[in-house]
Amino acid sequence: MPMIQCENVSFCYDTENIDEKNAAVKNINFSVERGSFVAILGRNGSGKSTLAKLLNGILVPNSGRVLVEGMDTAEDENLIPIRKKVGMVFQNPDNQLVSNIVEEDIAFGPENLGIDPAEIRKRVDRALEIVNMTAFKKHAPHKLSGGQKQRVAIAGILAMKPECILFDESTSMLDPQGRAEIMQTIRKLNREENITVVIITHFMNEAAMADRVVVMDQGSIVRDGTPREIFSQVSFLHSIGLDVPQVTELLHLLSEDPALSGAVSFPEGVMDEEEAAEWIVKLFKARKNGCTAI
Repeated sequence: MPMIQCENVSFCYDTENIDEKNAAVKNINFSVERGSFVAILGRNGSGKSTLAKLLNGILVPNSGRVLVEGMDTAEDENLIPIRKKVGMVFQNPDNQLVSNIVEEDIAFGPENLGIDPAEIRKRVDRALEIVNMTAFKKHAPHKLSGGQKQRVAIAGILAMKPECILFDESTSMLDPQGRAEIMQTIRKLNREENITVVIITHFMNEAAMADRVVVMDQGSIVRDGTPREIFSQVSFLHSIGLDVPQVTELLHLLSEDPALSGAVSFPEGVMDEEEAAEWIVKLFKARKNGCTAI
């Protein structure tokens, strides 16, 4: 059984005019396997953040259903069990920070779940350790950097021991260093803590780290595959207003350069900088030696 399953899911914010024309997401069929790392891409207004909120019951479909380990998000009695299983980290960490001390902020969620104080202490310490914020446990959250605040927000979710975490554009307000820190933490959660991860992002290099990429446009899923499969479709992604990782874009431009026509045949969907560098070196060596193709 998938961790999360969407069956013919549609959602419309305008409850007085519920139809496909007004729907933010339309007839979505989609599943998330336990332990996977899924990235959802789409330009603004594509429906990706709406889908994220449907996955843990913040929103409920107008039609179809969302199941979390078989529990329907539309049934009120399932809401608390679902929220325990699927946590969510939002775009602005300040919206999730509720206390004046880091460790108290992280303890807030477990306290509301009625967890024993001794167990809360263990969970807070473990969450701080996972996100590398133990040294800041007595600090005031508002004095931290953006990346540190977001790690505290993640720790607050971790302390509730979810099996899946949704990240809704959680790096979009951070500088490049902050984004790198959070993505390192997200990869660690997935690979070392075996937490199922779904990230909503408009940074292609972040999506390239996932096991699977889902592309949305106008409320529908238009592509679903591995990062290499998706990012090999450069022209299609450009046509729906999306970019590709920088190294993928570079090789795509080189392959289309008339001056290099017949001299280069790069593999599609290259996202790794070292792999891209190897092919560019091959190209220049071939050109230097007068070869017509590599």
